Amino acid sequence: MASQRYNRVVLGYDGSPMAKLALDFALAEAELRAAELVMVYAWTEPDYGFGFSESVTAEFEATGNALLAEAVEVATRTHPRVRVKTALESGNAASRIIEKTEDADLVIVGARGHGGFQALMLGSVSDQLVHHCPVPVVIVRS
Repeated sequence: MASQRYNRVVLGYDGSPMAKLALDFALAEAELRAAELVMVYAWTEPDYGFGFSESVTAEFEATGNALLAEAVEVATRTHPRVRVKTALESGNAASRIIEKTEDADLVIVGARGHGGFQALMLGSVSDQLVHHCPVPVVIVRS
């Protein structure tokens, strides 16, 4: 039986252990389906009632860029035929991932992201995606 061809697979990625498992799954799926893989890192700036400082925003961006660079390195080393794009987004992670689903066939996320303060980046993204994403969602568990 031939594999269904996909154009694009979207991965929600925050560098957590579950996200790394989701990355492995997404890379294998993208390679199998000859699809482009779009890795999305999103963070939500807490609403404290006053503006967020540029240094804090820069810190979120630096963290996101570093995590995405690490994921791209894994992709290049383990699945060199997969075309990879990255997206660094500020805002609700689920909403930002959904925005990236135009022309996508599948979304992949880990079951849980980082806890504590970093939960702001992923939070209940998988739950929100299951209920609101217009394309199929795969939630990777350990």
